[in-house]
Amino acid sequence: MNYLTLEELKRQCIIEESWHEDDTYLESLGDAAEDFVQAHINCMLDDVTAENGGTLPNSLRQALLIIVDYLYDNRGSGDNHEIPPAFYVLCKPWMTYTIA
Repeated sequence: MNYLTLEELKRQCIIEESWHEDDTYLESLGDAAEDFVQAHINCMLDDVTAENGGTLPNSLRQALLIIVDYLYDNRGSGDNHEIPPAFYVLCKPWMTYTIA
């Protein structure tokens, strides 16, 4: 997990900072969120960060947090919960398109 802190993940998921039983799980969700966002925007977050003066844009930071919260709330769920539309809006400016 390169772009979020455990404290940010806990705040997003409304978890007490003193609760540590899910720390490892939350960090794995942070890793998964980074992979998911990179695949969605078709660009490495390191490249976006480099182009943005060494800082991850706030919109992508929030998109990462949305995915972590979504995955945390819907783990093991058989229901068809949709990813919040805000995720797509936040990622749209950073999408990279390739011409085949």
